Amino acid sequence: MRWSAWFLVGALCWAAPALAYTSAGDRAFSATLLLPQIAPTDEIYVKPFTLPQPGGAAGAARRNTNLGTTYAKTITDRLGVSVEQTFSRVDRIGAGALTGWQNLDLEAKYMAVNDIPREFLLTLGLDRETGGTGARRVGAAPSGATTPRIYFGKGAGDLEVGLLRPLALVGFAGVQLADAAPRPNLVTGGIAVQYSLPYLQSKVGNFDLPWPLRAMSPVTEIVFTAPAGRSFGARATVLIAPGISLAGEGWEFAVAALVPTSRATGRGVGVIAQFHLSLDFLLADSIGKPLFSEP
Repeated sequence: MRWSAWFLVGALCWAAPALAYTSAGDRAFSATLLLPQIAPTDEIYVKPFTLPQPGGAAGAARRNTNLGTTYAKTITDRLGVSVEQTFSRVDRIGAGALTGWQNLDLEAKYMAVNDIPREFLLTLGLDRETGGTGARRVGAAPSGATTPRIYFGKGAGDLEVGLLRPLALVGFAGVQLADAAPRPNLVTGGIAVQYSLPYLQSKVGNFDLPWPLRAMSPVTEIVFTAPAGRSFGARATVLIAPGISLAGEGWEFAVAALVPTSRATGRGVGVIAQFHLSLDFLLADSIGKPLFSEP
């Protein structure tokens, strides 16, 4: 039961931070809710979410409700850092609710490839979760973990596929290396399929779609974890999040369902929403620009 709750919370903690207006040429990738984003940028956002009921044996936890906050800052045009903190509430059957913070999470990202004609991005990242900075009563691990990651994004705009040109595929893969047992090492990864109606309107054809339809992008995300080496009771998890994103000038709002695919992942359906501001758009001449400009 305890491990199930940890990994349900972790599936979303590992998925942050999210970034707005990550682009490769004409392709603006929608900010994902579960997957980490694919490039450094300047932004601030909040993300409330409720997780499916933890799997495993019947027990105390009914549902986890969380509020995540993230601030991301570019150091150069290609290098950036972010800090995330999540506050959790665990409602229990026949007992009072538990509240507390999750572990502090920091990440550095370096965009290695930005192929504008092919709408392709490749980024290297290093995430550090500091153990013991959160409350164990809400599932924060007492030991930390370091996760090297690789991210990618590919739009179909350079392909001769007609109405499928607004499609984009983004994803990541990583290995979470725990500081100490009994926290296991984990293989983590995810993939998301996006269909951008703004791209359809501007790059494929003028279909005269009404607002807000022309500002929407349907997105389906899948994230997974699997033990790497000794599991210490952990099992593989897969979480699916079908949702929709609505984007404006300098902001984006998204909402999705959280659908577990196995008892180890959870029972029932959760929901996640996300609102964030793109500081590199709204405050491009001040806090929204990199600290150091590349020559």
